[in-house]
Amino acid sequence: MKKLGLFLTLMLVMTMGSYRIFAQSVTITLVPGWNWISYPNSAVMSVNDALGAFTPMNGDKIKSQFSNSSYLNGYWRGGVTHFIPGWGYMYYSARTEVVEFVFANSETSEVVVTTLDPTDITATSAVVSSTVTIGEGNHIYARGVCWGTEPNPNIDGSHTTDSTIAGSLSDTLTELTSNTTYYVRAYVVTDYGLAYGNQLSFTTEVGGSGGDHDYVDLGLPSGLLWATCNVGADTPEDYGDHFAWGETQPKEYYNWSTYQHCMGSYSTMTKYCNNSEYGYNGYIDNLTILLPMDDAATANWGNGWRMPTREEWQELYQNTTCTWTTLNGVNGRLFFASNGSSLFLPAAGYRLDSSLYLAGSYGYYWSSSLHAAYPSRAWILMFRSLDFFMSSNGRPYGQSVRPVRSASQN
Repeated sequence: MKKLGLFLTLMLVMTMGSYRIFAQSVTITLVPGWNWISYPNSAVMSVNDALGAFTPMNGDKIKSQFSNSSYLNGYWRGGVTHFIPGWGYMYYSARTEVVEFVFANSETSEVVVTTLDPTDITATSAVVSSTVTIGEGNHIYARGVCWGTEPNPNIDGSHTTDSTIAGSLSDTLTELTSNTTYYVRAYVVTDYGLAYGNQLSFTTEVGGSGGDHDYVDLGLPSGLLWATCNVGADTPEDYGDHFAWGETQPKEYYNWSTYQHCMGSYSTMTKYCNNSEYGYNGYIDNLTILLPMDDAATANWGNGWRMPTREEWQELYQNTTCTWTTLNGVNGRLFFASNGSSLFLPAAGYRLDSSLYLAGSYGYYWSSSLHAAYPSRAWILMFRSLDFFMSSNGRPYGQSVRPVRSASQN
């Protein structure tokens, strides 16, 4: 058996994250009988399209690792209907003479990767968005952003792998070091390989300051520091603003039709969903803790502030003594710590549609933790004059947010 001589050409042009990739051109020589051939194009093509102007002869055959086809009266009949990149094939020529043909080129594919300016930069996090455009017939297998403290970060280092869809994408980078310059660039892996976008940089904020917001150290095992008032409040007894879970601004109406992270109902989640029965068209992202960009405490106070997790609310009431009381005429719960410090939470009620309910009688405080069993809900601390406990509520409800921050940031 004679191995084919191949003439290969591959061209790649790169300009600021724009990659235009041209198909390969291959001349193949067929001797009578069986020949080994490779398929050089980087896109799947039908057998008829790939052979182009070459006219097979009755009795010609093609074999792959898994199937075979035969040519008869103008048609290929059998299981080999397309040539697939990376596969090897056997071609049986029924002719008695040597012939040559050139595989038709697959369509030119353009891959455009653009890294956008980082936003929502804090001492420990940043949001980096990107866009990817690909040519028809190309496919995305992975995309995201790479980052590091040295120029030209790549997928061998820190990177996200959270999408296989073209268009716009936002990634939140967490656990960054304060007052540090990071380099970022988007990337995508397609049928044509790995491509990087333009490189940008940003510097995280200086950590350690609580800004204009007071906090109290309750001597908790974790060392967590609790803000002395709610987001939107000026004093401990003020109700402050009410927020839907995962939204960062108060609004006039609170219900599923106005909720940011769904398509109008509890079973059409578009973010923070670990169960396809609750996701829009089966959507799942398996996010169970609010990202900084969706955390009302971080978005409004910045610089290390965030909403407490379910476990951190539990730590608070398990390590303090709690009583129902009144502060400057406002009902609420007062948490006494063994170190002599205290924390007051006003009973600010909740908002649904355009109304405020149970203010002065009940307190509803969001955690940053999704209810994993029912992802249309999130965990809350709920209290009244008789008791207080962890519960859950629908994500569109407007409820109070009490920020926390790590002791290491002060």
